[in-house]
Amino acid sequence: MKTSLVLAVAVCALAPALRAETLTGTVELTGTPPVMQRLKREADPVCGKVQMNDESVLLKDKKLANVWVHVVAGAPDAAPPADQVTIDQKDCMYRPRIVTAVVGQTVLAKTSDPTLHNVHARLGTETVFNKGMPNQNSKPVEYKADRPGVVSLKCDVHPWMRGFIGVNKNGYQAISGEGGEFKIDGLAPGKYTLEAWHEKFGVKTQDVTIEKGKAASVKFTFDSSDKPAQ
Repeated sequence: MKTSLVLAVAVCALAPALRAETLTGTVELTGTPPVMQRLKREADPVCGKVQMNDESVLLKDKKLANVWVHVVAGAPDAAPPADQVTIDQKDCMYRPRIVTAVVGQTVLAKTSDPTLHNVHARLGTETVFNKGMPNQNSKPVEYKADRPGVVSLKCDVHPWMRGFIGVNKNGYQAISGEGGEFKIDGLAPGKYTLEAWHEKFGVKTQDVTIEKGKAASVKFTFDSSDKPAQ
């Protein structure tokens, strides 16, 4: 009994030192944002039922959504989670537009549409898979994310359909929401390098120090003139 009590006290004493913190942040866009034009979807009757605009730049009060923020230095590599990441083709769009995965994790691409799509996935200039999906009864495509980076998804039948998979070596990552906010949980005190990626505006990096018991926040700022690296 005494041994158990001493062990419990020791664990409690260590708990504050092992405490993980939460990093919050926002992503802003300066300059004149591009105007998101209406997509020309009428050639396919299924797609043409719903009118939509280009979603490559989503802004609310100058806050930028769909930015992949992830830790690129300071955290150890992690084993892939057992659960799968799912991205759906719905209303002739990728939903969500961008998802995250850890190296080794399985990504499931499915379709909910009663029309022909194909999922053409590239990592850089390399095609990692290209699968046709005739309708909503098509078997989902499974992809094991074996390397870090951005996997871009495109439907060659409907060229406006774009989606992305941000693959990181650890699980410390997030996608900025409608108001540009993001949150990364579980960071131990220490120094980290963050990278923020956007499909139109490229990459920004920033260093951050997480201190025990202190709130930490960062702000990434893109400009409308920024471009992805070629």
